[in-house]
Amino acid sequence: MSPVVVHADGLSGVKTLHDRDLEKGFGVEEDVIREEVNMDYKAFSEEISRMVRSQSFPVGVKLVKEADKLPKEAARPAKFGVKIAVCQWTTMARRWGRVLGATAEDINCTACLAALGLKRLENRRHLGQYFLEMGFFDDIDLAEKFAKELELINPGEISAVAYFPLDMAPVDPDVIVIYGTPAQMARLAAGYIHNSGELIELKSAFGLSCLAAIKPYFSKKPAFVIPGRGERILAGTDEGEMFFTFPAEYAEQFLDGLRKTHEKGTRYPVQSYVIYEPPIIRPMKNLADKLSDS
Repeated sequence: MSPVVVHADGLSGVKTLHDRDLEKGFGVEEDVIREEVNMDYKAFSEEISRMVRSQSFPVGVKLVKEADKLPKEAARPAKFGVKIAVCQWTTMARRWGRVLGATAEDINCTACLAALGLKRLENRRHLGQYFLEMGFFDDIDLAEKFAKELELINPGEISAVAYFPLDMAPVDPDVIVIYGTPAQMARLAAGYIHNSGELIELKSAFGLSCLAAIKPYFSKKPAFVIPGRGERILAGTDEGEMFFTFPAEYAEQFLDGLRKTHEKGTRYPVQSYVIYEPPIIRPMKNLADKLSDS
């Protein structure tokens, strides 16, 4: 895969400042060695930030088959003396600028363990009972119906997950996740659709955004995701945020689409049309009658 080419239209002066630059050594290795990266994700991340201006870093997600194969730079929850919900690690990666990893033994969100196949779910009815007890349903039949419709990852498919800001990618990601506002999502959609011509699905439920974030790796299709109650409570995702997730193998054509649509006028911030004369309403007219030339 050829590297992303960075245009010289203002990017040369861009510097990505991570929290790690302010507090080096806290919870992450200071130097990230990128021996297994085949694409210039730092340049990719900077161009995305320039054209979309999201408030957090684009995130790479690596799905790891064997738990001991996590990137050596990845800090695990035990380093902080805690167990976590996976969505917390997404926030750490995108807002703190950390390279992070987690295995089943690091996670205490049982729904996540079941959804990602990190623990075996013996019967979907058990997940339905969980949803009922969490208050998402009053009817066990509806809860079980919902549980059956979820596209869970099969046990054994993955054993660990790594999250990292793209410009620090220690390995090639499998999925890229970008958070932002609905307007920023529309901007991303324009870039992706430009070279694919395909509609993008919107995934919405009451939780399990940890699952929705990585499903594009398996489906080979992008998705917009509205995070649910759990992520907003546990990971601090803002009420105005959602995210776009897509297979990393599409990164170059996606960036090409963003560039071309930018050149043709689809931009963020949205360029509202303001070159017009507003009407004069009665209070304004009454005041105008009281004004005189100086």
